[in-house]
Amino acid sequence: MRYIATFIIITFCITRSFSNDSITVYLFLLDECRICQELAPEINAIHQEYSKKNIGFLGLFPNFASKSIGIEKFKKKYTITLPTKTDYYKKVAQKFNAEILPTAVVYNETKQKIEYIGAINDLFYKPGKRKAQATNHYLRDVLNDLTFGRSPVIKSTQAIGCFINFNDNLSNL
Repeated sequence: MRYIATFIIITFCITRSFSNDSITVYLFLLDECRICQELAPEINAIHQEYSKKNIGFLGLFPNFASKSIGIEKFKKKYTITLPTKTDYYKKVAQKFNAEILPTAVVYNETKQKIEYIGAINDLFYKPGKRKAQATNHYLRDVLNDLTFGRSPVIKSTQAIGCFINFNDNLSNL
């Protein structure tokens, strides 16, 4: 009985330490990217589920081709409800070494640590090549691990999609 009580206390402390961390999911997107468009329902479902678990979300549009009108049309057409903003100077993209759209970055703000970077799921295995349905749900798995106080098993995957155009940085105009 004493061992069970100790286990429960240790488990509570570990879970509590993770739940006190501030986690933000940064999603790098492009309004004209077919992969971003096709993953929009998954993005919405993840945002709806995990924002209730005190996980923050921010959609970032780093390519200068994504103008506010296009971003708003994208959000309306695909019912994107997570907050969004542009990253035309590529400061956030560079901070996380993001190069592909879409890319998900799960960042522990408290520990200043990337918990995961990569694909949302494995629906696409090459640009323009997709499966009938995703079999691995990387972002969901990582968020599940974190909400249950575990360190994520998956740390990174290869994102598939469009490139972030680092040449269109506003400071280069």
